[in-house]
Amino acid sequence: MAFSKELEESRELMLDFAKLRQITARGEDVLPVVVQDTASLEVLLLAYVNAEALRLSIIEKRAIFWSTSRQELWRKGETSGDMLTLKEVRVNCEQNSLVFLVEKTQKGVCHTHDKDGETRRSCYYRRMSDEHALEFLAE
Repeated sequence: MAFSKELEESRELMLDFAKLRQITARGEDVLPVVVQDTASLEVLLLAYVNAEALRLSIIEKRAIFWSTSRQELWRKGETSGDMLTLKEVRVNCEQNSLVFLVEKTQKGVCHTHDKDGETRRSCYYRRMSDEHALEFLAE
């Protein structure tokens, strides 16, 4: 897979279809969690939780994930300040994925930055064109 900066700022489509295989190969017991803004219902990011991350999220009332790349708990906003206050947890019909409805404590969410150097408000800042290229959304 491409280096992070290249991947994050590219207009070239480089989807990581091997991500779930890599997670399962390590034997990680995780669930995907879609994170949405509670007011706008905008999808902010997709992350993973293990049982401990979910337990702590509920206790601390903030989004805490399992980092599949670093193999550790990830308290969203701990270093960036872009904390997400947990308002509600939803469970799908098959009990194999979650939705966290959150309130942002600041404007940003993503670890990447826009053209002005500000944290992006969502990790979904590009769309796929008909030609399978990536187009940046207006920021």
